[in-house]
Amino acid sequence: MFNRDRLTIKKLSDRKSKTTYEPINKIPKINQEDQLRFIDELAAEISEKKKVIIGFGGHFIKNKCQQQLIELIDHNYITHVVTNGASTIHDFEFGYYGHTEEDVRENLANGTFGLWETGYHINKAINMYGYMGYGKSIGKYIDIERAKSNDLASRSHINLAWQCFKKDIPLSICTSIGHDIIYEHPLCDGARIGQASYKDFLNYVSTMEGIENAVFICVGSAITFPMVTEKAFAMAKNVSRITGNNCSCYVVDLFDDTGSWNGNEPVKDDPTYFIRPLKTFNRMFPNHCKYIKLDNRQLMYHLKERLLENRM
Repeated sequence: MFNRDRLTIKKLSDRKSKTTYEPINKIPKINQEDQLRFIDELAAEISEKKKVIIGFGGHFIKNKCQQQLIELIDHNYITHVVTNGASTIHDFEFGYYGHTEEDVRENLANGTFGLWETGYHINKAINMYGYMGYGKSIGKYIDIERAKSNDLASRSHINLAWQCFKKDIPLSICTSIGHDIIYEHPLCDGARIGQASYKDFLNYVSTMEGIENAVFICVGSAITFPMVTEKAFAMAKNVSRITGNNCSCYVVDLFDDTGSWNGNEPVKDDPTYFIRPLKTFNRMFPNHCKYIKLDNRQLMYHLKERLLENRM
């Protein structure tokens, strides 16, 4: 096997990062009628059911959408958060360093891609607290480290993992071995990561068991959230037949063509048959799955505004 002790790991302060965390205070208006209607319908259903499971990919955090998500958590709208390992990397780097996103092309060429201290911290968190689950281990680690770092303490309010940990909101990190830069680090222990991530998955199944009158939101997650939800749903439905009653899903992404996912299932020679979120959630919630092409920043900003406006 490859000897990871030969690797050179660098500090984040040595890295050129492409994205700096700055609060999103204004997002371009939405003018398309179908997009406005989609957000109005989503906000109305959330306000009625008050039970939301949201899943997303790494770009959601990189685009700083956690700001609005944390506000929704503060107002008791969020039941469970499901995401992948990439999200935790951007989330941790924003909180720890204030910056994220390296130049992949440049750093692949010079042999430094992913070989940063991020891997040290996240692996250390899982190695120490993974028995709590992947999501909680990161939140716990940040909670402890805040006392040692004024910079981290000042930025932890933007850290989703810490916010979920402090507010006892389940954060399920469903990872895939080798997908994320933390797997490059010598501290990486695949068995501990697997154990921690599987605990998060089973916690998600527990949330799913017998769930009724809930809203699922899939934001820019082409594989992880739909696939994980499908299996969690199957397990929950096996032991509780009411699972999924009066539930719906809203899918937000940048697909150009959704084909005939409109209450029907496309034939297999239609390329859109293979759009996983539409396939999975339409099968899970027949006639209760809606899709819109929309930037995730616009979705979260305007959804938050609409929901908080309704509370006034």
